Formats: sequence, structure tokens, C-alpha cells
Amino acid sequence: MKKYLIIAAAAALTLASCAKVENFSNKMNDGKMAISFSNYAPKALVKADTTNSVAGTQLKNGADFDVWAWYTANGVSFTGTTEPKYFTNWYTVNYNGDGAGTSGENNGYPDGARYWPTGDDPDYLHFYAYYPSNPGAGTITAPTAGLGDFTFTAADSAAVQVDFMIADVVVDQVYGATNASPTNKGTVNLKFRHQLTKVQVKFKTTQAICDDAKTQIKVDSAFFYKINNTGKLTTSYQKVDANGLIAGETGYDSASAVDSTATRWSAQSGTATYEIAVPADTLTVTAVNTNNVVRDAFLMVPQKMLANTEADAQYIHVYWTVTTDGIETHNNRKIYLDDCVNTDGGSTPADIDWLKNHFVTYIITIAPNQILFTGDAAEWDPEEFGYYRIF
Repeated sequence: MKKYLIIAAAAALTLASCAKVENFSNKMNDGKMAISFSNYAPKALVKADTTNSVAGTQLKNGADFDVWAWYTANGVSFTGTTEPKYFTNWYTVNYNGDGAGTSGENNGYPDGARYWPTGDDPDYLHFYAYYPSNPGAGTITAPTAGLGDFTFTAADSAAVQVDFMIADVVVDQVYGATNASPTNKGTVNLKFRHQLTKVQVKFKTTQAICDDAKTQIKVDSAFFYKINNTGKLTTSYQKVDANGLIAGETGYDSASAVDSTATRWSAQSGTATYEIAVPADTLTVTAVNTNNVVRDAFLMVPQKMLANTEADAQYIHVYWTVTTDGIETHNNRKIYLDDCVNTDGGSTPADIDWLKNHFVTYIITIAPNQILFTGDAAEWDPEEFGYYRIF
């Protein structure tokens, strides 16, 4: 079995927003400067359901994401506190990318517009968001004050799972003539980052099997077992080092740390079973799945692969049929994910856990062992003698 890790990535989007006058800190608002948002992710989204899927770095039209905002007095930088809030609740934006560019003017704002504070010393605003606000078959429970603990449960099928993402906090924004911090020309750029692990399974056989015209192998079914499908994602704004570590974590480098959005998974639970989409055709030397974008890619809760015992560990159970000269044999095997090796046919453990924003592909090679024959001759029994005498 071979496993690849590929960094997965994110998306592009836009939005507009404002706050109610009673939430201002006694600063003027002329009611004309609508807050707008643009969405950006470092790389293309890897997978989402038919409601939230994307092409390239752009969210699918009609997808919703939720935004939070805080304010501080002019000149006072954001420190990660949850008060005072500038939006009464999470503010939903319905993405419409057709011709929107980066200004967000075509997006939908079900709760109406929100506006920038104005005046000689307007409040600083600080923005934050998560995607998608409508997770469909899965569940996302957001904290009541922006930063804090999210709970997430993955849907039971890859076809309806969503790409749960958290945006970096955009801090210290005021309306101005440029986009240079702390001024903003009106559009807040939100950078979303994947919080789940993208997982695929592909199957192949060996060249020797392919060269045998009388033998074919077909995967009948495959399943993930013992998968944690629920977890808690804690979000905060604090010092984060170049490796994404925070103070108190092993290896934290304070010299490279900057104020940033930190996310940490914990309390993973559940023992979910997931059906893996398998190739319709007989296997070849090329590793394949069904080449179905929706069915082939799982978006899983990040988790550690446990020791290879059925009672505890996550595993794949594969069922396949070998047909040789018209005779079928049906086979199955449990493959423990912690037993993965780092090269095809190798023996060095890969030790790959499911980490956020990582793309893991398991390649399973199925090939029966050829029945070989040789022979040798048994020794004659001990020699016996018979005597005759003829006179």
C-alpha cells in the first residue's frame, strides 16, 4: 500500500456587511459606506458537496458563509477578545461569483447591509468567518462569540460531505482611500483555510497479473471502519510560529511567532463506517478509483491513526474477486491504516496521521500469489534381498 500526502487548499469568495448603530462606540456612521468582503483561499478547494463545491479557487454560486466582526477604539489593535462585537450575530453571506470580481457587489446579504464607521477617528473593525454556514448532511455548531469552539460532524457519505474552513482574522480595519492596513477601500479580503483531511483510496494490481490473459481482479466493495467522525475545533487569535505551533506545544519557536488565527482539533470521537467507491472495471497497473469527484474524496475529521488492533484502530476492509480461467474466488482483508508503508512494496512505516489541510491517498495493490509447482522423487524403500540357488 502506498500513501501520498498532498497539501490540499482553499477557495475564493466575496461579501458585504455592516453593523447596527447601537453597536458603535459613539462614532459617526453616515450610512453610506457599506462594508464588502472578498474571499480568498491559498489554493483550490479540494472537494465539497453539490451545494458547496468549487472550481479552482472560487466558491460555488449559492454557497453561504458566516462572518463575525468586533470593534475597538481607533488606534487600538485587536487582541483576540470576544467583545465588543460589531455584528449582533453571525452574518450570513450568499456567494455569487458571476462577475463579482473582488468587490462582492453581486453577493446576497439576507440580513441587509452593514456599514463602516466613519468620522475623524472611526473605530477599528476586525473580521472573521467560517464556511459553509449551511453544511447540509453534516453539522457545524459555531461559537456564540466568533472565536471559540466549533463542533463538527462529518456526513455519512463522501457525496454530501463539506469542506469546513476557517478564515484568518482580518484585524485593524478602517475605511480609507487605500487597501493598506489599517485602511480599507471597503472590501475585506477573507482568507479561508481547510480544517479537514481529504482522503482518497485507489486500487491497482501488478504487471504480472495484467500479463496473464486468463486472470482478472475486480474490487467488489471497500469500507472505512472505526473512523472518528466528530470533533471540536478550537479557534483563537494568538502568537503562532512558522510551523503553526502555539506557546506550550512541543517545538514552539517564539522567534518566528506572529499574531494569527490558531485552530486546534480535540475531542475526536465516533466510530463511523464509510463506504468507499470502487472501480467498476478490473484492475490494471494504474492506481484508480471511480474518477467521480463527488464520490471518491472524503473530507474527514483530523485524527491520529491508532495501533493495529480491530478493537481500536481505524482500518479499511476490502472485498475482491479473482477470476482465473473462469473460476472465481472471493477474498477479503482488513488493512489497518497505521500499517501503511511509504513506498510501494516497501516495509518502512509511513506513520501518517490525518492532519488538517492534508490530502492523503491510500493505494492498495491487490495481487494473488501464483501457485507454483516443483517436484522431486521419493527414495525407494530399503532394499530387500531374495536368494535362489540352482544346482
